[in-house]
Amino acid sequence: MLFPALQPLTILGLILVTGYFSGKAANRLRLPRISGYIVVGLLFSPSITGIIPYQQISHLFLFTSELALAFIAYAIGGSLRISRIRDLGKEIVWINLSEGTGAFVCTCAAVYICQPLLSPLLHETDAIFLSVVLILGGISVATAPAATMAVMHELRASGPLTTTLLGVVALDDALSIILFSASITIAGQLLLSNAGNHLILQGILTIVGSLLVGGLGGLVFGHFFQPSKRPESSLMLTLGAIFLISGISTHLGFSPLLANMTMGFVIINRVKHADDLFHQMDIMEETIFCLFFTLAAAHFDLKVFTTSAVLGIIILLGRFVGKLAGTLVGGKIAHASPQIYRNLGLALLPQAGLSLGLIFLAEPILPTEIFDMLLSATLVSIILNEMISPPLVKWAISNAGETNVEGTDED
Repeated sequence: MLFPALQPLTILGLILVTGYFSGKAANRLRLPRISGYIVVGLLFSPSITGIIPYQQISHLFLFTSELALAFIAYAIGGSLRISRIRDLGKEIVWINLSEGTGAFVCTCAAVYICQPLLSPLLHETDAIFLSVVLILGGISVATAPAATMAVMHELRASGPLTTTLLGVVALDDALSIILFSASITIAGQLLLSNAGNHLILQGILTIVGSLLVGGLGGLVFGHFFQPSKRPESSLMLTLGAIFLISGISTHLGFSPLLANMTMGFVIINRVKHADDLFHQMDIMEETIFCLFFTLAAAHFDLKVFTTSAVLGIIILLGRFVGKLAGTLVGGKIAHASPQIYRNLGLALLPQAGLSLGLIFLAEPILPTEIFDMLLSATLVSIILNEMISPPLVKWAISNAGETNVEGTDED
C-alpha cells in the first residue's frame, strides 16, 4: 500500500473536494462533470495509485450506490408527467421504443457473436454467458442527458430535431430501467436457481411486485407532501420514502430501482405542485453523484483491463449500431421528417451515469471475477463514449441546421 489508511471522513472530504475541481475542469473541456468524477475515481483506485484501499471503497460505496440509484430512479419517475408524455407525440414514443430496444438487441447480439474473442471466464457455462449477455444489453439502453444537454446549450439549439431529442432523452432512462429490471431478474434466476419453466413467471412477479410497492408508496406518501410549505420537511420525507421503498423492495426480492421510479411517477401525477418537490432534490443531487461516480470508478482494476478492453469496445459498437438503426426504424414507422431520423441517432449516443450505476446491481448475482471484468468493460465503453459522442452530437445538430451561434461559447 503506497498510502496509509485514511479515515472515512477524510476519504469523503477528499472525494468531494477533488470532485469539485475535476468537475469544473471537465466543463472547461466541454465535457459533463461526471467525466471529471470518473477520472478522479480511476486515479484513486487501488490498482493505480492506491490512495483509497479496496476495502474502504467497498464499505463506503455500499450505501452510496443504493442511495444514488434509488435517487436517480425516483427522479426519472418524476420526469414522466402524463400530460408531458401525451404532448410529446407519437414520433417521440416510437423512436424511444425503437432505439432503446435496438440498443438492447444489438448489444446482446454483438456480445453473443463475439463470444470467441472474450475471456473463457465469461462462457464457462451457458447460464453465466446468457446472464452476461442480458446484463450488458440492459445497461446499453440508457442515454446520458448531461453531455447532450451541454452541447445543445453550447449551440443554443432549437428546432424539430432538438424538440424530439429532448423528448426521447426524457423517456430513455425510464425504458432502460424497465428493460434492465427484466434482464437482471432473468439473469438472477438463471444463475441462482434452477427455475426451469418458472423463469418467466418469476420475472413477471418481480416486476409486478416492484410496480405495486412503488405505486402504493406513491399513494401513501403523496398524501403528506406539501411542496409549498417547509421544503426542508418535504425533502426529509422524500428521502425517508426513498429509503423505505428501497428497503422493502430489496427485502421482498423486488427491484428497488423500478419501485422508486414508480413512486416518483405516481407522486408527480397526483400531488399538486409536485415539480417544486422534485426541484428541492436538486440541492443534494451533485453531492450524491460525485460520491457515487467517483467510488464506482475507483473499483477499476488495471489487472483485468486487458481482458475487458475488447468487451468494452464490443459493447460500444453494438450499442452504437442499435441506437442508429433503431432511430431510423422508429422514425420511419412514425413518419417523422428525414431531417429528424437521419440525425437523431448520433445525438443519442452519449452514455454514462445510469449505465454505470446499473452494472452494480448485477454484483450480488455474479462471481467476483466476472463482475470485475464487466465493470471494467463498462468503464472502458463509457470513457471511449465520452470522448467520441459529444462531437457527434454537435455534428448532428449542426447538420440539421438547428444551431443559433456562429461559434462556441466561452465557459
